[in-house]
Amino acid sequence: MEEHSLARAKATGGVGSDSADGATSSPEGRIALFDNLKGLLIILVVLGHIAHPVHNTNPVLSFAFDVVYLFHMPLFVLMSGLFAKSAYRNGKLKINRIISFIALGFAYQLALALINGAKLTPLRICAFTSAPWYLISMGCWYAMTPVLARLGTVRGMVASIAISLLSGLVDTSSGFLAIGRTCAFLPCFALGYYLRPATVASLHGRNIPWPALCLAGIVVAMRLIDTDSYSWFFPMVYGDNPYANGLFEGIAQRFTAFLMGALMSLAVLKLAPTATGWLTTLGRRTLQVYVLHRLARAWLTFHTPLYGFAWMNDPLAGTAMAMALTAATVALCAAPQLERPFARLLSIRWIRGE
Repeated sequence: MEEHSLARAKATGGVGSDSADGATSSPEGRIALFDNLKGLLIILVVLGHIAHPVHNTNPVLSFAFDVVYLFHMPLFVLMSGLFAKSAYRNGKLKINRIISFIALGFAYQLALALINGAKLTPLRICAFTSAPWYLISMGCWYAMTPVLARLGTVRGMVASIAISLLSGLVDTSSGFLAIGRTCAFLPCFALGYYLRPATVASLHGRNIPWPALCLAGIVVAMRLIDTDSYSWFFPMVYGDNPYANGLFEGIAQRFTAFLMGALMSLAVLKLAPTATGWLTTLGRRTLQVYVLHRLARAWLTFHTPLYGFAWMNDPLAGTAMAMALTAATVALCAAPQLERPFARLLSIRWIRGE
């Protein structure tokens, strides 16, 4: 889902085999904590999409869906920004990478439309209401890095937050060119862009995330007790819903969604493993999983009777099937044979001499 840049020791404060905060790094300089986070997040993304067709009727999946959607996209966007430092360096912007993201986004959109049986009109292809939006937004965020670099941390964050908050005044729910979500999640990308990987990694070993972990437990318990506990602000977690009750309440809702995302993200950061393992490997293959899993879910939805079965709404049977499908989909989409083709897609030289 994001550029698979290496978090090298030089860029992270000279991290060796074991950093001061206990986050191990691989010989080539990748910090396992970050790959583990991305691996965990992509599993949650797949689970959310697998559960989506029945998330309103299966109470267990509904609970999991609501909790996951509080943080999985803000944290993924922040991780994307964290490793986008090379997008603009020494006055040069990686235009080829931007074109690759956008080209892959449109190809993804086209493939999804073909599986869904949607009409291939220009307006439909430009309506990024589903998973391909992220790739279009990545291209846009990369294109914004010269501005973010020029503004600096304080002004850049203020401008990003202002754009995000004001974007709710416009109805972008049509998904046209992913403008709404690009603007809404811009502060997450900008924050990641301004933060140093070493700073984020160091949080894992500090005491700061512990209060967040406790508060996150309360937030999860609230949803467990009351199914409507998130209803006031939850429409804002998607990023493209307009303010339904005016500017001030809308801003309050979006701020609440951001605060929930930050709280849950800190908790996840604290819980993420630091040792190298299968989750680390998965974290290096998030792009291929992100693209392919949604195509698989579309096929299951439109070409099989799976989601029409009543037992998919059952808390036990339906949840077990969703979890099994998530595991199988992740395993298949993360096949090592697919890693190189996707890496090559992002490394195409569309413009010579960059």
